[in-house]
Amino acid sequence: MKKSLSTAATLGCLAWAGAVHAQGSVTLYGLIDTSLGYVNNQGGGSTVAASSGTTRGSRVGFLGSEDLGGGTKAIFRLENGFDVTDGSLGQGGLLFGRQAYVGLANDRWGQLTMGRQYESMVDYVAQLTAADWSVYMEHPGDMDLTNRGVRVNNAVRYQNSYGGFTGSAMYSFGGVAGSFGENSMWSVGGSYAQGPLYVGFGATYARQPGNLSPGTFWKDTNSADGAYALAAHSFLTVGGGASYRFGGLKASADITSTTYKQGFEGQNVHFMNYEVNGLYSFGPALSAGLGVTYTDGTVDATSSDPRYIQYNAIAQYALSKRTQVYAFATYQHAMTAGLVAQVTQFISASNTQNQAAAGIGLRHAF
Repeated sequence: MKKSLSTAATLGCLAWAGAVHAQGSVTLYGLIDTSLGYVNNQGGGSTVAASSGTTRGSRVGFLGSEDLGGGTKAIFRLENGFDVTDGSLGQGGLLFGRQAYVGLANDRWGQLTMGRQYESMVDYVAQLTAADWSVYMEHPGDMDLTNRGVRVNNAVRYQNSYGGFTGSAMYSFGGVAGSFGENSMWSVGGSYAQGPLYVGFGATYARQPGNLSPGTFWKDTNSADGAYALAAHSFLTVGGGASYRFGGLKASADITSTTYKQGFEGQNVHFMNYEVNGLYSFGPALSAGLGVTYTDGTVDATSSDPRYIQYNAIAQYALSKRTQVYAFATYQHAMTAGLVAQVTQFISASNTQNQAAAGIGLRHAF
């Protein structure tokens, strides 16, 4: 009798577990991107080298959900970044450095998540920039966070949509005893999408950005703004723009404003970025794009005016729905005397006012 009851209980538990499992799902996904590139001047010498994540960061991720009933789901994402050229971990060696969060989502009241997440400049503005085509095409030093490289730790994020509108707000706790605001971050943003039109905006603020951990905020110095980010009392970037599809052409424009409070000799440093770009699809497989970014800065302590101009080009051909080959080229000119060019923080700075990079690559998604 006891054996029969035990067997029945075991079968009941298995049936219940099977029913719960049937209401949830876990998706494994990933992307591998590698290229062979040429940079004409890195501290005086040219370089030819393989690199990872040229157009999209190489990654492996898990995306899951469980139906809790009443239109509510439990959701999670764990996403690892890696360098395909040597197999090493990305984002400062973190296991799930790209994203790691868990939360609840409801069809009516929206989505609440907690963990390591993207901020609003990535969510709503990045797709309007040429950095969406390649990391080599970021605004100088990625000063406005539109190169998808900054993630926010200890973040609580709420997002909701209504019609064509989507908006979100995020707060990251600094975790410093006795000082609630120290090392904290906040971010707000939104978008409107209707037919061929997309409009997006975002704003992100960080206290003591130089104290934030590697892989969360840029820690490496760069020719445009790295030293300012490390020294600043606080950081604020605000931006927005729009895109419109005219047949096969997607035309985009964006403007961003970035301020490093007390970023140099106790005074503020400010940058504006202005960009226009266009991506044309010649058919289902072939597309090509051109863009230009103008950067204008002000360093209050010296009254100097750091300015840059950058030209970007890309061509992509789809071998299948999941595999593409591409070619890219970028040229940056530091317009102010005494400055040097640096196309992206992932390579070394030039020893002159000019730097160019070009390459070919392969991207595969699964």
